[in-house]
Amino acid sequence: MRGEDPNRSRLASGVAALAVLGWGLMTVGAYVRASQSGMGCPDWPICKGQLIAGGHHALIEEIHRWIVTLLSVGVIATAVVVLRRLRGERGVIRPMLFVLAMLALQIVLGGITVILDNVAWTVVLHYGGASLLVFSLVLLAVRLRYPGAGASRDRFWRLTHWFVVLSYGLLLAGSTLANAGSDTICGHSYPLCRGALLPSLGHDVVIMMVHRAWAGAMLLFAVVVLVRSRAERAGQPLIRTVAAVIVGLYVVQAFLGFVIVGIADTVASEVVHSSFGSLTWVALAVLLALTRTLPASVAPADDRSGEPPAPATHSEPLPADLRARRLHHEPRTAAGDSRWSALPRTPPTR
Repeated sequence: MRGEDPNRSRLASGVAALAVLGWGLMTVGAYVRASQSGMGCPDWPICKGQLIAGGHHALIEEIHRWIVTLLSVGVIATAVVVLRRLRGERGVIRPMLFVLAMLALQIVLGGITVILDNVAWTVVLHYGGASLLVFSLVLLAVRLRYPGAGASRDRFWRLTHWFVVLSYGLLLAGSTLANAGSDTICGHSYPLCRGALLPSLGHDVVIMMVHRAWAGAMLLFAVVVLVRSRAERAGQPLIRTVAAVIVGLYVVQAFLGFVIVGIADTVASEVVHSSFGSLTWVALAVLLALTRTLPASVAPADDRSGEPPAPATHSEPLPADLRARRLHHEPRTAAGDSRWSALPRTPPTR
């Protein structure tokens, strides 16, 4: 980009790195849950009354907390820079305040989750809060990267918002499925449950089948968004690329779900499945942030200066007889604004 501020570009890259770190934190959190290490540290914020406690499960939980600390320091440092240098930009300040609010919420939810012994609903809320924190970081990075851009609030803008909101619901549904112990209720049957669409109305079966139906619907929704992006964001190749990546990630998620149910339901497969789910959310956050920031198309290079285009000129001179007839019959205005006024006067032929 012309005239790009290198300090701002570095700041945007740093915030993007924090978003990637947030995705890593979500992956480590999935390993904490899958390995049953959530209560490796029964107290909070320290572990067993110490800063560093021994034991396998305690170490896993401590690593998770150290990453949270690193992420928190990075967010606070970013906030100091943004609030000092860019406090006049509402498009940047608002996402920055959103990031700080989500970080504070995550810290509180983390403490509540430990104090209440990892009750399922607290873990789901904690995961949902982490997802919103990652989204806020992605939005901040995009606003820093593309200053002064104006989003086009059209049909694609609304479609993308619905798509991301419903995908967020799917994310919470998957977390509920894992933390409520409903992930094994259908055995090795996929996509049906024990050979039927709905073998019973037990809450575990309902949670599982709602999750599967929701995931299938969102895959189709992702394809719709991709197709619409080709038509309504033809001038924004980055948005089209992210939409295509999201479709690919949904397909990978469906395959991993089949692997877990039909082949190997292990700690590793669960963590990989959750990690790809979180990565899909990162891509969704990028799509929504770009849609909320960039216009439908990029203005041509000649139009960015704000100057009117140069008037069209004839590449070849008119024939002498035609020029003479035009000058003879077409009146000249007082201001001389006729398009033939610039041509030399030639007496008409007799």
